[in-house]
Amino acid sequence: MSDRCVLFVNLRRIPREGYAALLAARRLGHQVLLLGRTLPAFARPLVRDFRVADTAEIDRALAFAMDLIGEYEVAGVASFTEADVPLVAAIAKEAGLAGLSPDAAVRARDKYAMKEPLVGLGVLPEFERVRDLAGLRAAVDRIGMPAVVKPAGGVGSKGIFELRDAASLEPAMRHLLRIARPEFDSVFRQFAGDLIVEEYIDGDEFSVEGFVAGGAVHVVAVTDKLTTHPFHLELQHVVPSGLPAGVTAQIVEHTTQIVTRLGFDSCTFHLEAKWGRRGFRFLEVAARPAGDYIACHLVPMATGVDFFENAIRVAVGAPLHIGRDRALHAGIRFVLAERSGRFDGLSGLGPILHEPGYEHVNLDVPIGTRVLLPPDHFGLQRVGSVCALHANRAGLNALLEAVATGVQADVAPEEEASAA
Repeated sequence: MSDRCVLFVNLRRIPREGYAALLAARRLGHQVLLLGRTLPAFARPLVRDFRVADTAEIDRALAFAMDLIGEYEVAGVASFTEADVPLVAAIAKEAGLAGLSPDAAVRARDKYAMKEPLVGLGVLPEFERVRDLAGLRAAVDRIGMPAVVKPAGGVGSKGIFELRDAASLEPAMRHLLRIARPEFDSVFRQFAGDLIVEEYIDGDEFSVEGFVAGGAVHVVAVTDKLTTHPFHLELQHVVPSGLPAGVTAQIVEHTTQIVTRLGFDSCTFHLEAKWGRRGFRFLEVAARPAGDYIACHLVPMATGVDFFENAIRVAVGAPLHIGRDRALHAGIRFVLAERSGRFDGLSGLGPILHEPGYEHVNLDVPIGTRVLLPPDHFGLQRVGSVCALHANRAGLNALLEAVATGVQADVAPEEEASAA
């Protein structure tokens, strides 16, 4: 094992994703330094040194990071979580390491600042920044309905509200004023209270996974995406997309224009958009790997490209290894709780565990967790997930449909959970 280290700022919320990132660094011969709020038990054997820090306090966390960099031979700093993108950019600049510029990091986090440089590309929905109900009403008068309002600094589909009529505006704003605050979720310590209203876009939703290195944009995969109604929680992802090759080529072209215009470099990216009657319409882009098992499971399963290893390569300024060695179809279906209460496990797994094609079955919250549904909480409804792999799209669709119809979350009602 080399003495060269890579600095991680926090780990992904889903333990399997954090574990995969740590293993990727070790496979490449790097030891891992971790700066963050906690050191999970699974990470202890894989982390050389850990320093506790509130990474939302960027100036203090930057000082802790520079202390670590002063003690070790640090080759790069890696970003895997949305809220930590600005801190990782600040560390890279201060230490003279490869990384996103601080200005580009702000554009990656603030959904309004993200869209301003893209005006004129012909890919944007109508949009406007708002902070209160009066501003929301004025924005909707201009943009029209249906529309969507969400926190400008949100992540993970937290706080997305559809606006279908005038009666929906006040409840949406009431919930958002409660949600888009640090007291509700620490991610909102950045851009707290800032909201963005956008024209609602019809069409097929997808994401684009890739890297920017040396100014060159590399698209590794386009992922089909299904979300729930009305809160847009992720429900299913499939790699590669089933969109026609000509459409995919246009998606790659637009993606390259967008990340270049935003000044992204020395980073990974996860771009979300829709394809519909008006063609490509951009939603948002993150300067870190995709979550929801896309980067750590689906992309490698379908293409043979180890996304997390390449995220480390970008961080340390090493050449990418993104040659595909397979052309398979990988997907994930999430299991959602249908009511609030105590999560008691998953039923209907018998056929899933027996049949070939199912690669991973995950519990995304521990058994016994009190689950809540939106708009009370946006991170607890998803309790499980199943990854599948097949040689063709039709076969994969059948595997995922069997999960959708056959696997359920067992949730004790609130009154039973309270009595237990």
